[in-house]
Amino acid sequence: MKQILRVFVCLALACMLLVSTALAAPRYPASQGRVTDAAAVLSASVVTDLTKASERLQKAAGVSLTVATVDFLDGATLQSYGEGLRAAWGLGDEDLLLLLCVGEDKFGLFSGEDVTDRLPSATQQKLLSAYLEGPFLRQDYDGAVRAFVPALITECAKAWRTEVDLSGLLGTPAATAAPLSVEDWLTRRGDEPEATESPARRVTKEDEDSGLSLGKVILTMFLLMIIFGNRGHRRGRGRGRWDDRRGCGCGCMPFSSILAALGLWKLWDRD
Repeated sequence: MKQILRVFVCLALACMLLVSTALAAPRYPASQGRVTDAAAVLSASVVTDLTKASERLQKAAGVSLTVATVDFLDGATLQSYGEGLRAAWGLGDEDLLLLLCVGEDKFGLFSGEDVTDRLPSATQQKLLSAYLEGPFLRQDYDGAVRAFVPALITECAKAWRTEVDLSGLLGTPAATAAPLSVEDWLTRRGDEPEATESPARRVTKEDEDSGLSLGKVILTMFLLMIIFGNRGHRRGRGRGRWDDRRGCGCGCMPFSSILAALGLWKLWDRD
């Protein structure tokens, strides 16, 4: 009995330890300014350009962009970690936080209320998908930031009806010029939905590609029925044997055989 009690106490303590660990607050890195590269995945030149780009955005539109990289989320969800990090760093309603979790392949953009009112969450998600997701999942973190941040700042400039000069920043020719809009980028990638074809047009197109049409199939089946439908012996009336008479009863069997041969030849002639 004492042994069972001891085992029960040990299990209870282990459960309490697991629960307390799961409920523990995530560890947030100390802020290093506009760019906190806690995961050490960004080059020095990219960190410098990000800082300058954030400064120019804030000067032109009053929006502050903060970039953070971490290794893990300490068991938290991306949403809760991002919101917690915003609170820990004291980011306000006119601040944007770009969070990159490299150890779990997760990323997100967290904005204050004033920013979300002008730059809706749907637009933010399109920007992330179009510019950041591909290079980020390839572990090209410098490339992901170079592609995404100019596009984000351009959209912010449009929303705030201002201009942000990014000349000479983020190391690529695309960053020095005005980035493509989200719609243009998706069109270039071929992600625009194709025009829907009617069922009749789709069948016609398939017929043209394959050389096979519904009319050909029906005609061939009809001819084959004429040829083979009455090939069997007929049973005579009142007799328990097979009669020797054959044919379709119209005297057109040779002609139909020729037509059937021509139809089958056209059916399989796809050259």
